[in-house]
Amino acid sequence: MDEKLIEKMLGQTLRQYGRHVEIDPISPHEKQLLKQALTEKRLKEPAEDLHAHIEDVIYDYVTNQGLFS
Repeated sequence: MDEKLIEKMLGQTLRQYGRHVEIDPISPHEKQLLKQALTEKRLKEPAEDLHAHIEDVIYDYVTNQGLFS
C-alpha cells in the first residue's frame, strides 16, 4: 500500500476533527501508532473499506481510545 496515500488520507481525516497537519504535523511516533492501528484494523476486518478503517482509527485517536488510551 502506498504510504504517502495513507498519510494523506490520515491527514485529511484529522482535518475533519480540526487538526491541520500542515500547521501541526503528526510526530513520527504518532504516525507509527496510527499506521499500526490501521494495520491491525485491516487484519481484523479485511472486508471493510480502507476509508472506513481510517475513519475508525482517527476517531479512536482523537477520543483517546484503543491503542491511544
